[in-house]
Amino acid sequence: MLSRRRLLQRGLTSAAGLTLSRTVPAMQQAMASPAQVRSGVKLTRYVDPLPIPPVIRATGKPNEVIDIEMHQFQQKVHRDLPPTTLWGYNSSWPGPTIEAQSGQPLSINWISKLPTTHLLPIDHSIHGAESSLPAVRNVAHLHGACAMPDDDGYPEAWFTAQGEHGPHGAKFNPRPSAYPNCQPSTTLWYHDHCLGITRLNVYAGLAGFYLIRDEAEKALNLPQGDYEIPLMLQDRLFHHDGSLYYPKVVNGPKEHPIWIQEFYGDYNCVNGKVTPSLEVEPRKYRFRIVNAANARFYHLRLFNSDATGKIQNDSFDVPSFQQIGTDGGLLPAPSNSTTSSSGPPSASISSSTSPALKANPSR
Repeated sequence: MLSRRRLLQRGLTSAAGLTLSRTVPAMQQAMASPAQVRSGVKLTRYVDPLPIPPVIRATGKPNEVIDIEMHQFQQKVHRDLPPTTLWGYNSSWPGPTIEAQSGQPLSINWISKLPTTHLLPIDHSIHGAESSLPAVRNVAHLHGACAMPDDDGYPEAWFTAQGEHGPHGAKFNPRPSAYPNCQPSTTLWYHDHCLGITRLNVYAGLAGFYLIRDEAEKALNLPQGDYEIPLMLQDRLFHHDGSLYYPKVVNGPKEHPIWIQEFYGDYNCVNGKVTPSLEVEPRKYRFRIVNAANARFYHLRLFNSDATGKIQNDSFDVPSFQQIGTDGGLLPAPSNSTTSSSGPPSASISSSTSPALKANPSR
C-alpha cells in the first residue's frame, strides 16, 4: 500500500513541467519525411516556472463582444534562449484563456495585426496554400464548440490584416463570430484553422483555452483558482537564436518539395515554456490538459524522480489520478487511472485532478 510519505516523494509526468514519459517514435515514412532532426541548442529542463495564460472572463451581459487580436511578438520560452518570435492571440502563447458561462452567448471579434510574411516555410504545392494566395491568412476555430456553420472557422473563410478574404469569407466569416455556449461545462480550445497552413499557424503560436462553466460543475466543489491549472502540450524545435525551427522534407517528391507528413519536436513545451516546473502544495489540483501538438501523442503518468527530474525507475507502483472529463464535458463519475493518453488536436481533451505532490521546483 502506498504511504503518504511515498506519495509526496513522487513526481508527476504531466505537462505541468513535470517529466514527460517516453513517447512513441515516429513511424518510418517512405516519402515527405525529414531526416531525424534536433534543435540546434541543448536546454536544461525545469529551470523556468510554469506560466499561466491570462484570463478573459465573459460578463454575461446581452450582446457581449470581445476583441481578440493576432500579433507578431517576442517571448522568452526558456531561460537559456534569446526571445523567440511568435504569433499569438493578444500577443501571448498560448492566447488568453476565455471563460464563459453555459447558456450565455458570447461573440468574439477576431482581428489580424500580423505581417504579410510568414514565419515558417510554406509548401505552395498543397491545396489551399497556393502561391497565388496571401502568405499570411487566418481564421479562428473554437474546437469542440456547439456553433453555427457561419461562425465555426471554416478553413476557406480566411482573412488578412489587409482586408482580403477567402472564397467563403463573406458568408462563413462574420465579424464578430457568435458562440452560444449551449453545452455543459467543458474544456475547449481555439486555434487557427486556415486551409493549407493550419499546422504552421498553430506552430507559430495561434492557440488558446476556452472554458465553459455551469452550476452543475460549481456544485462539485472542484479545485479552483490557483489550484485549477490549464496545461497546453506542444512540441517544438528551436535554433540557437531562439527562433522556431520547422523542418523541410529531405529528398521528398517533386509534387511536395517542402511539406512533411508529420512533425515531431525534441522539446516539450507547456503553456509556451520549454519543460517548465510547477511548485505545488500537498493537496488536490485540477489540470485541464489540451494536446495541441502537430502529431505527437502524450502518455502521461507518475514516476519517481530525482531533484533534476531524472526518472529513477519505470515502476507502475505509483499513485493514481482521477480523470473527471473530456472535451465533451464531465464524465458520469471520476475514473481512477495511473496513465492518460492524449492524441493530437482532433483527439479528446482531459480534465483531471491529481494526487497531492511534494512542492519541489525541479518537478
